[in-house]
Amino acid sequence: MVGVLSSEHTATAAAQSVSHGEISQRTLIRLQLKLKWTLWKRSYRKNVGKLIGTIVGVLYALGGLAGLVALFLGTTLWAGEGETFPLVVRGLGAVTVLAWFLIPVLAFGLDDTLDPRAFALFPRTAEELQPGMFAAAGLSLPSLFTLVAVAIATGFELLWLILFGQGALWIVLAALVLIPANLAAFALCLLLPRAWFAHSASRASSRSGREVGGILGFLLLFAAIYAFSLGAQKVDDLDVTLLREWLPRIVEILAWTPVGALFAVPMDLAEGRVLSALLRAAIGAVTIALVWLWWRRSIDASLTSALTGDASSGDAKVSPLVPRFVRPGPFGAVMGKSLRYWRRDTRYLATLGIYPVIIVFFAAMGLMLPESRGMMLGMAIFMCGMSGISLANEIGFDGPSGWVNLVTAMPARANLLGRIAAQAVLMVPGVVVAMIVLPLLYGRTDLIPLAVMGALGAMVCGWGISMVVSVLLPYPSSPPGTNPMKDKSASSSNAMLAMAVAMVGVFVPLLPAIGVGVWGAIVGSLALTLLAGALALVAGAVMFLVGLRIAAVRLDARYPDVFQKVRNHL
Repeated sequence: MVGVLSSEHTATAAAQSVSHGEISQRTLIRLQLKLKWTLWKRSYRKNVGKLIGTIVGVLYALGGLAGLVALFLGTTLWAGEGETFPLVVRGLGAVTVLAWFLIPVLAFGLDDTLDPRAFALFPRTAEELQPGMFAAAGLSLPSLFTLVAVAIATGFELLWLILFGQGALWIVLAALVLIPANLAAFALCLLLPRAWFAHSASRASSRSGREVGGILGFLLLFAAIYAFSLGAQKVDDLDVTLLREWLPRIVEILAWTPVGALFAVPMDLAEGRVLSALLRAAIGAVTIALVWLWWRRSIDASLTSALTGDASSGDAKVSPLVPRFVRPGPFGAVMGKSLRYWRRDTRYLATLGIYPVIIVFFAAMGLMLPESRGMMLGMAIFMCGMSGISLANEIGFDGPSGWVNLVTAMPARANLLGRIAAQAVLMVPGVVVAMIVLPLLYGRTDLIPLAVMGALGAMVCGWGISMVVSVLLPYPSSPPGTNPMKDKSASSSNAMLAMAVAMVGVFVPLLPAIGVGVWGAIVGSLALTLLAGALALVAGAVMFLVGLRIAAVRLDARYPDVFQKVRNHL
């Protein structure tokens, strides 16, 4: 009976041109493009922060395109000579391709909209999915602006060939190769991040390993931005002659690498360097083929890993919740839980890693600009206070897990103090060391007491205001283990209000200490600097005790209401 029904169903389907699970490649590509467009539009719903960020990014991109046009005009029509233009094209081309690869590698917070793992349940192979995913990669604002930039460069390259080309034959050959070479380079820009995203999704490592890798990548990018800022401070001291000598060499080396080969091919032909053009074209073609195959293998692995799950050893070590150096009890349990959060949760790890980078930046700025050392030391002290307000949404970070504190009748005082003690164990030793080393580097050993006491006072003050803010103005956060760069709470009015109150709560109580400290540093009085440090400690202690009292009373009386505000993650 089943066979009869099956045959009848098949015959009916065949008569009506119905095919089960079969779809043409063109239709699949069209569906993937539509899916990408739909997801992109929906990502802006109720996300004012992303919309504002996109508008600002578009304005910067338009400014960049205008600057690119001015640069090309300056090296062609305005300059009256064409020697610099090929160097600029080769250099910018290599930097563009390199940026398309490095940004997703280093920037924590980016992922592929069409994640290959999302297609795991569909009967489609990597070979079938890959063309549509590549087409969808071009459906984004960065891709659009990159394509416009490539078009602008292509137009000016044609102009340069007409004005400064070396012979009609070379001009024609370069013009014929120009558009295919530039489009191939643009295709490589799209392929590299897609292959990396698929590779990251297919890695058989634990989720924590990927999260830590993302945090490290974000910190490296953050450090690179600061390093660039430091280098810009000394740009006037650069030897222009040395720069002119080394820049062409660096560009030539990049042009022989996969990231710069394709953009260099037309200029090579225009200059009559046929062998270089052929070799670089071969490098570019082989690179595209290898990246395409790498991407396909990564998609295959992603489709498999999405069904089998991440690899894990299954023999995780179980350790006591309460640290050995703390007496067992509510305080010890909260402190132990918070220490685990600081060690495992990416939301905490990002905070733990970013402050040392900022302190190193302040130290370097003071060493490079001696006149700014006092301000840099003051900024470093204030950043220590800012590290204290990183606990300003501790209750919000609990999210749905806050029910444990409710059902166990966790005392509010122990709940608050345990969280602060965990951060103190991790950050206070580093703060003390940094505030001793920084004045030593600046040659101001007399400011060590002020720096140490001021930093500790600011941190304690931050803890005091954080307890109040976390109880009175909690807000939902991203779930544990998720990307902190994707936390949509940044666009929440409650979040912005909480951070504003926390920053004011740190700064205002320290005003007397700041005034006396500046006075003592100007007149060189050790007594005044010691008094300023003592005032900072006193202000911090008072703020801490007052904040603890207010927060504990409020949390004991209204914990169900507070939990209701943060029970859902964004």
